[in-house]
Amino acid sequence: MNYIWAGMVCIGIFFSLINNTLPAFTDGLLDSCTRAVEFVIGLSGIMAVWCGIMKIAEKSGLIDAAARLVMPFIRYLFPKEHNAETIAIMLMSFMANIFGAGNSATVFSLKAMERLDAENHYSDTASDTMCMFLALNMSMIQLVPITVIKIRSQLGSSDPSSIIIPSILVGFLSMAASILVCKFFERRQSKP
Repeated sequence: MNYIWAGMVCIGIFFSLINNTLPAFTDGLLDSCTRAVEFVIGLSGIMAVWCGIMKIAEKSGLIDAAARLVMPFIRYLFPKEHNAETIAIMLMSFMANIFGAGNSATVFSLKAMERLDAENHYSDTASDTMCMFLALNMSMIQLVPITVIKIRSQLGSSDPSSIIIPSILVGFLSMAASILVCKFFERRQSKP
């Protein structure tokens, strides 16, 4: 990624030199940096609130209650996973995604993948459980897409929350497609 960004900056400098627009390039670069910092600071408040809510849900036992509720579904999705702690971490990641706290879900996702990788004996090939977890994590439904609502609000949308229903519908479709594709390849791989 560092090479890509460095390459993009070098190409920008090269073309601004050729077109004799180096001052405009510099102004644009500095303006973009300023807007990026303002954007991140604006999102940090929302992320702090959701991280706090997730921590409260974890400490109050709400996550455990949700885990018991969805355990039959989890057993269908991850039939080879029997470690309760790994399943709990995976559920924390899913819950963070469902409630729109994608950045806090990253922490849980990394922990879950580390555990799944250890259970897979650090193989070069991802296990079925790892593939399903990754596919679900990337396509997980969001009940309240906080980040998108915040971006739409900052950009002056007259109704920033109008994205909620379409987001839920698309989330269900993408989750269903992810599950079907993973299950198809699991069955195909298990056939002799």
